[in-house]
Amino acid sequence: MKPETRHQKGFSMLAMMLFILVGIFLLTVVLRVVPAYINDFTLSRIIGSLDESRSYRDADNVRDVRELLRKRIQMENIEALDADDIEMEPEGDRLRLALSYEVRSPFMGNIDTVIQFDHEYELRMP
Repeated sequence: MKPETRHQKGFSMLAMMLFILVGIFLLTVVLRVVPAYINDFTLSRIIGSLDESRSYRDADNVRDVRELLRKRIQMENIEALDADDIEMEPEGDRLRLALSYEVRSPFMGNIDTVIQFDHEYELRMP
């Protein structure tokens, strides 16, 4: 009697190694990119909540608003930009804020990730 031939089931060793390498690469991408987007989201939340803030309503001029933003950015530990990098222009009863910055972080070896953010906000004057 002949022994029954069996077909291999599952991944081969080469396929498993390739799968692990792709997984490690994707995990590295996520770990390098996601913190920049979290900081950008936090910055957007800070600027978006200025309108309801009592300290914003008590501000007398653009310099006071910049100092308020500086304190909040420092409190949230955002190092990608400073309050001086935010352009502020009063336009009638509105205050226009424009910020453009990029975040560079090391990826692998001499390869870096560069993420650029451009935002514009319009708030009521305090």
